[in-house]
Amino acid sequence: MENYDEHEEVTRLVEVRLGLYIHAIIYVLVNAVLVAVNLVTNSERLWFQWPLIGWGAGLLLHAILVFMRARGGAVKNWMIEREMKKRSLQKH
Repeated sequence: MENYDEHEEVTRLVEVRLGLYIHAIIYVLVNAVLVAVNLVTNSERLWFQWPLIGWGAGLLLHAILVFMRARGGAVKNWMIEREMKKRSLQKH
């Protein structure tokens, strides 16, 4: 049963990371189009940096949350192991 739980946890982590990668690819593609549109239509007034910065902040937050989750799994496992050792010592 433990192996199934671990597989499920790893599968979920991979899905979350893939979501981040897809988000990053779409960010690059859409913002490349916005830069091109801005430069072709009115290169004297640049506005493309505003969606780039705003969306970039959202992407950065997404990345931080994904990697905190991955790191949090290791911390969670360490805490579980520590608690299990405490309980084992209390029983003896």
